[in-house]
Amino acid sequence: MLKRNKLYFILMIGLITTFACSLTSPLENIPSADSSIPEESEAVVIEGLCDNPIYPVKQNATWTYFNTGGPSGDFSYTDTITEVRSDGFTLTTTFDNLTRTQEWACETGGLKALEYGGGSAAITTQSANMEFNTLQVTGISLPKEIVPGMQWLYSLTLEGTTTMPDGSQTNSNGTFSVTMQEMGNETITVPAGTFETIKFQSTTTMDIVGEFQGIQVPMQITGSTITWFAAGVGQVKSISNSDFGGTPFTLTTELQSYNIP
Repeated sequence: MLKRNKLYFILMIGLITTFACSLTSPLENIPSADSSIPEESEAVVIEGLCDNPIYPVKQNATWTYFNTGGPSGDFSYTDTITEVRSDGFTLTTTFDNLTRTQEWACETGGLKALEYGGGSAAITTQSANMEFNTLQVTGISLPKEIVPGMQWLYSLTLEGTTTMPDGSQTNSNGTFSVTMQEMGNETITVPAGTFETIKFQSTTTMDIVGEFQGIQVPMQITGSTITWFAAGVGQVKSISNSDFGGTPFTLTTELQSYNIP
């Protein structure tokens, strides 16, 4: 249950906050920020559609984060861009004994996560386990050009199954939506250093409907997040407040180290 709870928070809050990093096969160790530093000749820089001022899309770019305040205790994870293409990239997230990949698209308007957390995403409660696949993506996760006070919307349409404790399964579907707003500049200090950042505020809603014995059962997960991005670096810090099943949580994520080839 501990691992699934960690996965839930990486998916639910990580996707809310890390629009250019996470958000979900086991690995033994989390790689350090320096473990995937490429030779200079191996570095791949894609400009054009994937070029973003506050998130460098570069082959083997790596960020290591530490999370506090979740119900599963403190934990860390590492994001690495493991493949870069002219019109998108693959983001791999590794923590403890788990790794997930997430596909991103590069469009004229900016960068867009194509999946909810990566592949078939899982959400676990005390009474059910839900697996979802992404059917449709609308909007942009991180715009290419950001102006003071701007707002934008990103949303996903999800479809999957819910497994109950007795093993019975039912179809479930839902939507995940994020509304973002630019909130000005701020100097932020984290273990990775001190950065001049752009501050964003987001509100999120996830509505899920499952059918049990012919009855439609709705569930809603809501949250709000403050995120700080630094030019040429990526996400530096986030503070997320989420309510899941009537239980509030505050999760703080801070950048520990990074390597941009």
